[in-house]
Amino acid sequence: MAVLENHLIDLPFMEVKTELFASGPLTMQINKVAVVGAGTMGSSITVAFISQGIPVLLKDVDQTQIDKGLANIERLLKSRVLKGLSQQDADAQRLLVDATTDYTRFSEVDFVIEAVSENIDIKRQIFQSLDEHCNVDAIFGSNTSSLSITQIGSFTRRADKVVGMHFFNPAHLMKLVEVIPGLDTSAETVATALELGQTLGKLAVRVEECASFLVNRLLGRYMNESLWCLLEGNATIEEIDKAACDLAMPIGPLALRDMNGADIGLAVAKFNFQEYGERFRPAPILEEMVTRKLLGQKTMGGFYAYDSETRKRSGANPEMSLALDTVRKSSPGHADASKKIEFKGERLFLPMINEAFMSLQERICAPEDLDPALCAGLGMRIGPLALAGKIGLPECLKMMEEHFETYGERFRPAPLLKRYVWGNRTSIS
Repeated sequence: MAVLENHLIDLPFMEVKTELFASGPLTMQINKVAVVGAGTMGSSITVAFISQGIPVLLKDVDQTQIDKGLANIERLLKSRVLKGLSQQDADAQRLLVDATTDYTRFSEVDFVIEAVSENIDIKRQIFQSLDEHCNVDAIFGSNTSSLSITQIGSFTRRADKVVGMHFFNPAHLMKLVEVIPGLDTSAETVATALELGQTLGKLAVRVEECASFLVNRLLGRYMNESLWCLLEGNATIEEIDKAACDLAMPIGPLALRDMNGADIGLAVAKFNFQEYGERFRPAPILEEMVTRKLLGQKTMGGFYAYDSETRKRSGANPEMSLALDTVRKSSPGHADASKKIEFKGERLFLPMINEAFMSLQERICAPEDLDPALCAGLGMRIGPLALAGKIGLPECLKMMEEHFETYGERFRPAPLLKRYVWGNRTSIS
């Protein structure tokens, strides 16, 4: 999920290295990487590598796509020059990128990052080609944000060398990379991917395989709850976004949805609902927005209206009132005043907190990694577990039980949260 660049703190630039990984060798030595896909993510991932002095072979299907990717890399490097990178270093980094439209030179690389669209059939073709053309020791990483690493590994004859490396957008700025092993991924492959992520200056966190992995899984619960609050009439667009920013976030959930697009959000929400069930049921307003082409910034109107020239927000979008009225009339229970609890910003985060406890139950990540991952991946000022501790675990449970009685399955308390409260735990430690 993207976060606005002007809400981020850029990573400090590190001088181009003459000796790779000087701080210590990887389990497997990595001298050159390839990035498959020269789009927005692929070009940003490429900049992340070359900024650390790591040569990249960039591939896409044709020269037109390659040229677009190289132009984007040039734009990102110019941006870094404006922020203090010397032109000499920018030029040196640019020379580390080599581009191709085929796999003939992939025998030269030690590690491949696939960064194409979230389409399992396209990924199947790519990984089968990589398996054919790469050195037998080469590791394959996928930047998928949700698809199964085990399934992707099954497309090759080296499932032990296939791993998820999920970067966050923009990859050259965002501080997190999730490293996800499949069922057959070897310990050496995981260790190599984790250390490679650290070499890029990232917080590299091991996340066990599950739908949407860790950060996007928890983000989805929070984003969806903001839609339910709006649909139920508990708060306005501006009130919801302000409440989220006041508590923890650099940007509100509805403004963020406009950035990413309601169509993308709907696809992700449907996927999570399919994988996790009722607690992830998408708020129906999202589908209505897609039907009405209220997609956000890409259509100059979503929750907010946008100036066609400056592309800046110009207030709440009046067309949203019609969309909300349509959904409320078709599902009147959403606007039932007798089934409302007064809106407080904490409600937005209760599902995220609950999903954090669910993730700990499932051992999706180490407990000490959860909050740092959410802060690095989303720009949160305080992670969900720390926020739960700040609110108080008994109070969190009390609020969840009240909301469960009113709103149903979205707020069914995680068993682990109840155990912490019963055990008189005041925080996660």
